[in-house]
Amino acid sequence: MRVTRDVLQVHNVHRTYDSGTVQVHALRGVSFRVTRGEMVAIMGPSGSGKSTLMHILGCLDRPTAGQYLIDDEDVSDRDDDQLAALRNQFLGFIFQEFNLLPGAPAIQNVMLPLTYRKMGQGERKKRALDALQQVDLGHRVDHKPSQLSGGQKQRVAVARSLATDPAILLADEPTGNLDTTSQDDLMQLLEELNAEGMTVVVVTHEEDVAVHCQRIVHLIDGEIISDSPVQEVMES
Repeated sequence: MRVTRDVLQVHNVHRTYDSGTVQVHALRGVSFRVTRGEMVAIMGPSGSGKSTLMHILGCLDRPTAGQYLIDDEDVSDRDDDQLAALRNQFLGFIFQEFNLLPGAPAIQNVMLPLTYRKMGQGERKKRALDALQQVDLGHRVDHKPSQLSGGQKQRVAVARSLATDPAILLADEPTGNLDTTSQDDLMQLLEELNAEGMTVVVVTHEEDVAVHCQRIVHLIDGEIISDSPVQEVMES
């Protein structure tokens, strides 16, 4: 039997922003865990706190209070350089906006995060080619973003994440700029990556995206109101 353990742990996390004389409580005591190899959706309407939670999970922000652990290590109070190193070492990102360099071909876009790794040009290129092959874009390595469809651009973004060999893939509204066919293709790709062992966390407000995951964490007003297997959510 495979031994599993928690790769992400969020314990009583609060995030408060000061807006002039007003304090905005974006997260109010959020706690949950993600086991290695899970595919989890974080759902909620606009203003629910899901983007704030994603920023904390991605080490792009810190909690005001509470603990956030990656592989059992508390990263809540790491400084900016330490958080940047964590992002580069452990985390892969997919965003709604593809964030590709418009003048660079696919392979250069995928190689970009590898410039922060201590490896030669040849190794960076090999990793990028392997990642593009993994997302079925081996025939598009020299195409610039303007020569790619929306779905293909997002696959380049996925390949860019995979090239760093992350432990966790974080997808923030990854289907927001895609048509229905491209959305289904992307979610199938994420399911395939998950089936190969990748831990995937997807932030979305779309139920037809969340159903591709195994579990749904639902946020309202900065609090978790439910955390259930997807089958239970769909049957309710």
